[in-house]
Amino acid sequence: MILKQPRKKNRVSLRGAVQINRNSYFVYSDEVGKTFLKTGKDEQMHKSAVQSMIELNPDIHGLLKKYKIKPSIDTKTLKELTGGHMNETCNIAMGVFSLLPDYLKNEIDKTVIKEASMLHDLGKVLIPSKILNKPAKLNYKEREIMNIHSTLGYELLKTQSISEKTLELIKYHHQNLKHSGYPAWEEGNTPSDIGVQVVSISDKYSALREARVYRRRLNRLESLLILYKEVREGKILPEVYNALVKYAQKFDV
Repeated sequence: MILKQPRKKNRVSLRGAVQINRNSYFVYSDEVGKTFLKTGKDEQMHKSAVQSMIELNPDIHGLLKKYKIKPSIDTKTLKELTGGHMNETCNIAMGVFSLLPDYLKNEIDKTVIKEASMLHDLGKVLIPSKILNKPAKLNYKEREIMNIHSTLGYELLKTQSISEKTLELIKYHHQNLKHSGYPAWEEGNTPSDIGVQVVSISDKYSALREARVYRRRLNRLESLLILYKEVREGKILPEVYNALVKYAQKFDV
């Protein structure tokens, strides 16, 4: 697929549209906040709220003990995730959803996509900073620990009033059509492949477009070409990828 750059003369007007349209995709309302923690707006993003989630689920302590992780909350990571990456992933996911063909839209719930994409990386607040922010390639053990962040997010959030479909997308947002991602599907548990792909591709695109301690920020074309490789490998449906391309080009992101 040819990725066309927007015409230069359109850039100013497109940027103006981005500020309105992209930000309107996710409005963090009191109703949504109550759904998550029953305590009102933004509460689940606070350190005390996350600590409460840990205390409500003994399985979290078992998981942390298994990987020899101290049960401490990285407040800097929490702030960065909630104020940046997770919010941006939600914006992208809503944009991708809006540009999917109708027959694929009908397979997934927009509200589930919105909630899952906004909370998908919450488990990272329990990943040690020396691993999360390591300015070099992770070794096998470090990668193993990093990969449990989606399960940790699932375990944290299942203590709250969140739908099982949303929780499944949070847990499996690093899976793909080949089922070669993580964690492995549980027997008899098959979340929507389309929903997983929308959250997954939005998460990856958001991450690629951010500067990380181990690499520079990639531009739009570089990011889309990396994800196109996954289309060729059969991990992402072309229709989902095309929706991302249209969104990225339309809003110059």
